[in-house]
Amino acid sequence: MASCGRLNTLRRQLCTSAAKISFRAAECQEWKKPLVLVNRHISPLEDYEIRVKTKACGLNYATYLATRGEYQVKTEPPFVPGSEFAGEVLEVGKDVTGLSVGDVVVGLANTDGIQEVLTVPAFMLDLGALVKVNARSSNSVDYSKLASLLVNYGTAWMGLTRKALIKEGDTVLVTGASGGVGLAAVELASKIFKCKVIGMCREEKSEQVRNFGADHIIDYRSESIRQEIKSITPSGVDIVFDVVGGDGAIDLVKSLAFEGRFITIGYTAGIPKIPANILLLKSASVSGLWWGNTMQTAPEVFKESVNSVIKLYLDGRIDPLIQETLPLDQVNEGFTKMGARKVVGKLIIGM
Repeated sequence: MASCGRLNTLRRQLCTSAAKISFRAAECQEWKKPLVLVNRHISPLEDYEIRVKTKACGLNYATYLATRGEYQVKTEPPFVPGSEFAGEVLEVGKDVTGLSVGDVVVGLANTDGIQEVLTVPAFMLDLGALVKVNARSSNSVDYSKLASLLVNYGTAWMGLTRKALIKEGDTVLVTGASGGVGLAAVELASKIFKCKVIGMCREEKSEQVRNFGADHIIDYRSESIRQEIKSITPSGVDIVFDVVGGDGAIDLVKSLAFEGRFITIGYTAGIPKIPANILLLKSASVSGLWWGNTMQTAPEVFKESVNSVIKLYLDGRIDPLIQETLPLDQVNEGFTKMGARKVVGKLIIGM
C-alpha cells in the first residue's frame, strides 16, 4: 500500500501536471483470459468528480464472472473489473461538497475498481455508493476490511431484513456459508439477530463458519440433506438464504417451516426449478434479491443497507474475514483461487 510520503507526492503532482501522471490498472482484454496490467494516465478532474487513491479492492464472484463474460450484465472487453473499493480522497472537484482531500472513503463503482487511482462522480455520495468513513486517514484504518463490507454484508443485510423479514429466534439456513456473502449472512443472523444458524459448506471449511456463529454445519455433498435438517429442526427452517442454487435448492424449499421464506441470491450451482405446489402447501414464499440493482431501483433502501453495515463494523459488532490481501500484480492468482472455490471469506487486492 502507498505510504503517506507517496500520497503527498502524488497530491503535489496532481496540482501541477495531472495528465503526465500514470497509474496501474488490471485490464480484462479478453474474456476468460488473464488480466493484463496496463498504465493509464490521470485526466483533468471535472468539477463534479472525486479522485480516490485506491488502497484496497474486494474480489467478488460477480467480478470473476464478469471477466469470463458470464455475469448477468455483460461488459465487453477491454475493461477494468472490480467494483468494491476503499481508499483516500486525492482531489475533489469545485462543485463537490461533503468531502475533503485526505478523507477515507468506501465505495461501489460500476467497474474500474482494480486500479490504483479511481475517479468517480459526486452523485455517488447521494446514492450511498460512496461513503466517508472518517475525516482523516490514519494508520489504524484497515482498508482491506472496509473493501470487504459493502457487497457481502450489504447483500446479506438487505436479504435478511427486507426480504426474509428476519426476527430474533428464527432458524436460518445459509448455503455457500464459507463464501463472502454466505459468511456475512451467518454472522448477521447469529450475532446481530440472535438466530439459530445452519451453515451449509464443505466440512474442511466449517471451522470458520462455526467461528462466525453457525450452530450446525451440513456438508452440501451429503446425500441426506433433508434428514439432517429435520434432525436439527423437526418443524423446518424459517429462512433459507441461498447463494448457490442448483437442484439442491428443491430439498431446501421442502425443508421450509410453515410460512418459511426462501431468499435466492445466486446460482453458482445452476438455476433451480422450484415447485410452486410446495410453496402453496407450506404457505411459503420465494424472493429474489439483486442488491446492486437497488442503487437505481430503490436508492433509499440501498443507502440504508450500506450505512447499516458500515455502522455495525465501526461499532465492532461485525468483523469481515479476509482470507488474503494480494498485491495488484497477483490479481490473476486471486481469480484462480476464486474459480477453484478455494476462498473462505474475502480476497482483497491491496494497492
